[in-house]
Amino acid sequence: MVTVNGRDIARLAYALGLSANQMMRALDFYVVPEDETIPMGLQDTPSVLTERGPAYPALKKLEDDSCVFLKDNLCMVHPARPGVCRSFPFVFERSDGDMKWGLHALVEICSGMGKGDPVTKEELGVIGSAFLEEWRLYREFVDEWNIERVTHSAIDFIRAILEDPRFSV
Repeated sequence: MVTVNGRDIARLAYALGLSANQMMRALDFYVVPEDETIPMGLQDTPSVLTERGPAYPALKKLEDDSCVFLKDNLCMVHPARPGVCRSFPFVFERSDGDMKWGLHALVEICSGMGKGDPVTKEELGVIGSAFLEEWRLYREFVDEWNIERVTHSAIDFIRAILEDPRFSV
């Protein structure tokens, strides 16, 4: 699942010239049933209140489980790809004010692991800082959305993101 944040949604909508309604066709809002544990990959992702309950926005998957923007094993939106794709295979977190990073993939899952140019510590810092800032802003937005809205719908959430200056591209 490719989770998305506000900047990702705005970046894709702007790059592809999509309205909120059109952007909705590229997204799914995954609802975790109350009696199920939140999957590990979503535990640090804020849930958004929608008409179906708390949900996690992510890019739609096709029937073969591939991303809606993947064609012939190539990303059709590479310049506007979401932050989790930009930072892959690295994962980042802040702990005690310091940025920490790790790897999120195995060679068995990603055949490209170890085949590109080496990534310097400085490049990791730039990638990680951008990634963490986008998610900080998104968490702030989601907290406001979940508290301040009287009604909650997925389409209104997308519209609000596209209108919010924090996510302008």
